[in-house]
Amino acid sequence: MENKYNTDRKITLNNGLEIPCIGIGTYQIRKKSEIENMIKIAYNTGYRLLDTAVVYGNEKLIGDALKKLKIPRKEIFLVTKIYKGDMTYEKAKKSIESSLKKLQSDYIDMVLIHWPEVEKSEDRIKVWKALEESVEEKKVRMIGVSNFCKIHLEHILKNCKIKPVVNQIECNPIYYDEETIKYCEQNNIVIQAYCPLAEWNPKLVENEIIVNIAKNKNKNVSQIILKWLLQKKMIPLPKSVHEDYIKQNFDLNGFYLTDEEINNIDSLKSINYKTDLDPYNVPL
Repeated sequence: MENKYNTDRKITLNNGLEIPCIGIGTYQIRKKSEIENMIKIAYNTGYRLLDTAVVYGNEKLIGDALKKLKIPRKEIFLVTKIYKGDMTYEKAKKSIESSLKKLQSDYIDMVLIHWPEVEKSEDRIKVWKALEESVEEKKVRMIGVSNFCKIHLEHILKNCKIKPVVNQIECNPIYYDEETIKYCEQNNIVIQAYCPLAEWNPKLVENEIIVNIAKNKNKNVSQIILKWLLQKKMIPLPKSVHEDYIKQNFDLNGFYLTDEEINNIDSLKSINYKTDLDPYNVPL
């Protein structure tokens, strides 16, 4: 059982390609020194998936850091996202070209639609078409979505040539969108979990269930939460610029959670505490 949930494994997506089973997030990290140091530590620790977005404002810093550190391009799985202000066909195409330039690469491993909101519902499909074309042009290896609920996913799936490979959503023990997750599972769309530690909210990290499991396994609470996501076949995207945290968030091998422990953690979804915007407020 344990080998299935090690951080050095990869997940096969619905297009037959593979993706690392854990990544590191870069939201709100905009200092050159912090980006360089974080990437260096993460790479040396074993992370191979690096998640960014146009709106994060750090694509160029990431491209510069990868070049300075001389990290082979093929060893890093780069993910970026189309900003919600670029949700037209023309703007999406330009956004991809801009990201390629800033990341200093001739391809991006995965591009996501960051947010489902559009002025007209057909614009969402036109943006998806722009992403499909980027795959056909070999500028992007694979495409997906972020913050999409079931209704938004249904809209894409009814009008696509290339199926989304992932849906990146907020997911942790105290916020678990069961409807969306179930729909993704039914359609072989992998969940990438951002805010996996709920921004270190005490409702989660000080919860007695999590704390007791961590004590029993001689692990910290973040390791228990991230392992819980791995065992649910999700891709956690923890974020930190601190060396100790970067390393411990990857150090998830050598132990696993029992079915009882997973069920106990599952019960925390009743807290239903969301840290980010709610896509359920976005109409089709």
